[in-house]
Amino acid sequence: LRLRRQDSSCAMAKSKAPAAKPQQLTIAKKMASTRKPGQVARGQPRKLAAPKPQQVSQGAGAGGHTIMLLQETKNLATRTWSEHPTLRQALDYFVSSYERQLKALNPQARELSYTVEDLHVYIDSMADLSALIFAPATKHYMPRNKTYLKQQLLLQLQSAAR
Repeated sequence: LRLRRQDSSCAMAKSKAPAAKPQQLTIAKKMASTRKPGQVARGQPRKLAAPKPQQVSQGAGAGGHTIMLLQETKNLATRTWSEHPTLRQALDYFVSSYERQLKALNPQARELSYTVEDLHVYIDSMADLSALIFAPATKHYMPRNKTYLKQQLLLQLQSAAR
């Protein structure tokens, strides 16, 4: 290997590397100029457009097809998932499963009551809770964590109380 200095930057070149022929360069330039906009030459990595920023919906009913991923304890055997047409229905299912657990823990109780804070504590006690919500505009599933689900659950319960 031999080093040569070009303009203030160092470049390494193998001594056996053949120099590019001027005719090959002009053919490559000509081919590049005849390409349609957005067309990529073979062997060239395709540049993907940056995703458009999504506005997080403020309503709990927004969102398309939803897959809820749930793991109650650190035991991997407790991993489950459920599928719902909307985020609102997924959250309704989650609340009803919480109510079923409360009834199972308190079989003698005629009436059960709980607060939003109780739901938040229940969510925080889980090893994992997340959702994949389909975004029709981008045609992909957006992952959502516990924090987002707690916010949406609060909004949904507030709208139901009105």
